[in-house]
Formats: sequence, C-alpha cells, structure tokens
Amino acid sequence: MSFQSKINKKDERLAAVELLMKTIVVTDIHGCLEELESVWAQAGFDPETDKLICLGDLMDRGPYSFGVFDRFRSLKRKMGERCIMILGNHDDMMMNSFYDQVVYARWMRNQGQTTLDSFEEHHCDLEKQLRWFYEMCSYYENDDAIFVHAGLVHEKPEENSLHDLIWDREMAHGRQYDGKLVIFGHTETEEVTYRSPDSTKLQLLPGETYELPKQGCINMDTGCVYGQKLSALVIENGTIRVYQESHGEHIS
Repeated sequence: MSFQSKINKKDERLAAVELLMKTIVVTDIHGCLEELESVWAQAGFDPETDKLICLGDLMDRGPYSFGVFDRFRSLKRKMGERCIMILGNHDDMMMNSFYDQVVYARWMRNQGQTTLDSFEEHHCDLEKQLRWFYEMCSYYENDDAIFVHAGLVHEKPEENSLHDLIWDREMAHGRQYDGKLVIFGHTETEEVTYRSPDSTKLQLLPGETYELPKQGCINMDTGCVYGQKLSALVIENGTIRVYQESHGEHIS
C-alpha cells in the first residue's frame, strides 16, 4: 500500500467518525456567558464526545467577556481538534488594537472597553493572551458545510479575503447564493434563518428537526447581547435542530 493510500484511508476513517459525531455550532456570544452555558445544557453538549464550532465574536458589549474566553480556552485545551474556533470581526479588532491606534479607536467605538474591564476584573492581562486568539481560523469546512463568521463573497472560501470572511453582510442581506451550505453569524436576524439557492427563506424554529441542506446558507446570529437570544445549532445524523436562550427563558 502506498503512503498516499494510507493517508486516504485515514481521512476516510476520520470522516466516518465525524459523521457520527454530534456537532454544536454557536456564534456572536459577545460576553453572554450565562446564556451560552444554558443553551449548551439544552443541546446536551458533551465535551467528551461532541464537536464544537464557534463562529467568532466571543467578547465585547456583554458583561462576561473574560468568562467566555476562559470557558472556550478550557474547552479547546480539553477537546483539541474537536473544538473549532473561527475568527470574528470583534476578535480581529481586539487583536489588532494593540498595534494600530486607528483599529483601537474602532474597537472602543464597538464597546471594546467592556472586554478590557472584564479582563482587568479577573486580573488577566489581555495582551498576554493574544497567542491563543491567533490560533483561530478564518473559516472551517467539512463534508456538511462551510463555517465562517460573516459569510462569503466568492463561492470558494479560500478565494475570499479576511475582510470578506469577517465583515461582509451581503450574504445576510440576501445576495443569491447557490453553493455549498454556509453557516454564519455576524448580522443580526430575528430567528435562525435558512435561505435556499432560489432565495426562499425559512425560519428554523426551536422544537423542530430539519433535514440538513446541502446548498444555501444559514444565519445564526439572533442578537443575544441586544436583548434577544443566543442560538445553538445542532447537526446530527443528517439533521439540524435549534436551541435558544433568551432573558432567562428556555426555548427548545
């Protein structure tokens, strides 16, 4: 057996294991730690066996930025490659603000001070944690979907600039897209919403189970930090299901 054949067989085994693994996707937590823990509990998140994908924007605006960071840091250490951390625009602003005064000013306008205050409260030097954030990826792709913070401008994720991947809002605003399924956040929506290749919209409501689409896109940012709700999307056995937490009330 050739070396390449061995690699291919290993990839096939990994793909088979991932197919059986429950995947939980969250996005735009923005320091809302209590809602995050609650929605994970509703979804039955098990860090021993599940896969976790975070689409970015861990911090800023909400009250517990350090707590959210510390929770994901612990999970990444425990779960390794089963914990996928994707870069969001707020994460990127924070990282670059230490080296660029213009970016720092933009971060402050986007309530970056809440993050600095949260880290200071816990006697943690944010600048010393930057190496952890630099390990975040700009997107993640598996057999099911392309996972990204803001959306795609070009159908192939590798053809998009970092700015496209973390700032673009055209996909959320209805630009027609008929490529491989994209799951993203960044732009607030009332409910988790699927848009098909022909631009038909379908709200994915808690309590319902849906077949996992192969094409189109799903927007997951339901505006928790603005007083709405935090959503988790569970992908399992070719289906998807939404869990939500808002204002202390369970919606599932």
